[in-house]
Amino acid sequence: MKTKNSNESVDLSIYIASRKDSSLNVEMHFAADGLVPFNQWQQYIFKLQESKPIAINQGYVLINSNSKPEIMPDSFFQNHDGVKLEDFLFIDPNTIKEDYVGEELVEVQAGSVKAKHFIKKNNNQVVEYWISSEVDPIGLVKLVSKGHKEPSQNYTIELKSLLENVAPSINPNEAIKMKERTKKQFKIK
Repeated sequence: MKTKNSNESVDLSIYIASRKDSSLNVEMHFAADGLVPFNQWQQYIFKLQESKPIAINQGYVLINSNSKPEIMPDSFFQNHDGVKLEDFLFIDPNTIKEDYVGEELVEVQAGSVKAKHFIKKNNNQVVEYWISSEVDPIGLVKLVSKGHKEPSQNYTIELKSLLENVAPSINPNEAIKMKERTKKQFKIK
């Protein structure tokens, strides 16, 4: 996937790190070339519950300058002013029916993909996204986020290609408590 905001373009890879009966680990890799190359991995554990909505149970981050992944504190998941990842990704399709706009042919770097278009609003953020079973297991074809309150809410993500057989970079068993400099980078108090 390719993600763009007003200042930069970053390659984003999203893949399944592991799957158990009660959880799904999804890892994301952000990479940017340039004067100072940037690599960052984030892994989220989604707790799968039969009769409840999916929830992020734990998160980890690994930045290219660190040797060990760091555990994201619980406050990281509660300090959102807008739409959260678990509001639209990996949820029961019946939950997002009210956000459904229609089916469309979407042009992305990977080509033309027939996808379902949804719009999710929360506070001052609007997220338009297109999902398709043609790009399983993640399903995300394109995402456009617009926010009036936070500049970080303005970005676009689109499918560049499908990945296969990607090994996760984060081993949760090796994770350490998040360092203060990482908290500052993520604006966590």
